[in-house]
Amino acid sequence: MKTFKFKGIKNGDHESFCFDVDKEDFINITGKKPNKYDKSFFNKGKYRIYPNDLLKDIIDDVEHDFEFAIGVSK
Repeated sequence: MKTFKFKGIKNGDHESFCFDVDKEDFINITGKKPNKYDKSFFNKGKYRIYPNDLLKDIIDDVEHDFEFAIGVSK
């Protein structure tokens, strides 16, 4: 099991489950430095992460269901 902890802001694009995070969290989650296409359109100084970024290198098997738990705190 892999655990991620980050502070995120709802992205605001109303199209996907996406969070805007700071540069350090972006690098820790994606394993890469953000580029201009990763920048948030809505929150200055933040970068977008998507569910696939969290699941990278964890779920390669598309034949099975997986259980997810998401905790939210303020």
